[in-house]
Amino acid sequence: MQAPPIYLKPDFLSAPDGIFDQLKNEVIWDERMRARKTASFGVAYDYSQISYAPTPMPDFLQRICRAVENELGFLPNNCLLNFYTDGNSSMGFHSDSIDELAEGSGVAIISLGSLRHIAYRSKQDKSQEFLYPLQPGSLLYMSADIQGDWLHAIPKETGAGERISVTFRKMLVKAPTDP
Repeated sequence: MQAPPIYLKPDFLSAPDGIFDQLKNEVIWDERMRARKTASFGVAYDYSQISYAPTPMPDFLQRICRAVENELGFLPNNCLLNFYTDGNSSMGFHSDSIDELAEGSGVAIISLGSLRHIAYRSKQDKSQEFLYPLQPGSLLYMSADIQGDWLHAIPKETGAGERISVTFRKMLVKAPTDP
């Protein structure tokens, strides 16, 4: 079986430590999840049974959105952050919902902080797993198509330090409903 068709650029951001520190210290982190802290900027987003209200995206995240657009061809309008406080913070195998993504877009993930790995498991043959390192400043892109065939996870890693996953999406914007 072939590996999942991901796009991984290890050196996407040139100064990831400063962005990590800014996010860690300035974001008001949502602690409703047991496994990690989260935050969302941009258009409203529902994630893991948690709803996030629309929140203005800070200028420095908007600059990263434009860099993502230059690299991948779509301008994100949502940024979901996952803060893994140590190697015990994890995310189990899952596929991201693609129903609310704009056509021609997918999920772009920038990794900050400690090196962690992302694991992929085939939905058709669960014995097929692949592991990729996510270095600080790296960009991982998963097209909408990959979600149909593959599950992905951030497994626990003994000794790993703090990591922030900066996840960008171009969400379909729902029209407001009349009362």
